[in-house]
Amino acid sequence: MMNDNVYKGITEWQGIREMPWNRPFKMSIFLYVVDGLLIDTGPSTLGQESIKFFKENNINQVALTHVHEDHSGMAAWLQEKFKIPVYLHEDSIAEAAVEPEFLKYRLEIWGRRPAFKAQTIPAQIETDKYCFQVIDTPGHYKHHKAFLESNQGWLFSGDLLVNTKPRSVFCEENMSEMINSLEKISTLDFDTVFCSHTGILKNGQQLCHQKLEYLLDLRAKVQEMRQQGLEDREIDSRLFPEEDKVGVLTDGDFSSFYIVSTL
Repeated sequence: MMNDNVYKGITEWQGIREMPWNRPFKMSIFLYVVDGLLIDTGPSTLGQESIKFFKENNINQVALTHVHEDHSGMAAWLQEKFKIPVYLHEDSIAEAAVEPEFLKYRLEIWGRRPAFKAQTIPAQIETDKYCFQVIDTPGHYKHHKAFLESNQGWLFSGDLLVNTKPRSVFCEENMSEMINSLEKISTLDFDTVFCSHTGILKNGQQLCHQKLEYLLDLRAKVQEMRQQGLEDREIDSRLFPEEDKVGVLTDGDFSSFYIVSTL
């Protein structure tokens, strides 16, 4: 399933992955083209649909928020077919050059991430009409970027603001780094967030503050329990006592424990 939408000159594409597992799984992917710049490529499992979108838009450069396969799975195809630059965090370029092995659930949802040759993302990305400031925003991944067009009040946030109150996160995430990134972002001038999984969010600053406050409150609780002598596993079971459904689906690749242990 896919949908296209145009917002203030930005073409938004939505693809949806649904998995017929015992516990149903459904997640959206949003891609954006603004003045010839494609932000993220989506996964290879949505390639049949996204290729049509790519061909219908005049894409002349690609900027990746990070190298995860749901964001970069079509980068190799775009490079081969369109002969355009793909920009990525400098510390992920070597990772992008090798096709990784994934757990079964990741292959089923997002598919392969073929190797591609990325270029170091510059401090600013320019199009004919716009200039995007490239901002380091580790947390979801250690090599994560967001793109700010301050004149328009736009923030392309990748996976920074997917969920304002996360109760289960990916094993590579670091919530202390996420707090630092949210504190940095909260000082910037923007109102509209373009999220990779929830779409266009017109109350972006408010959502940023909500997530920051949630994580700061959690950190205070975690630190207080540690001072009482509790180990992180016990803290996790007290703060998040309910079954972790995402953790079950992903063989523990997602867990509330990764929130606690990185605060």
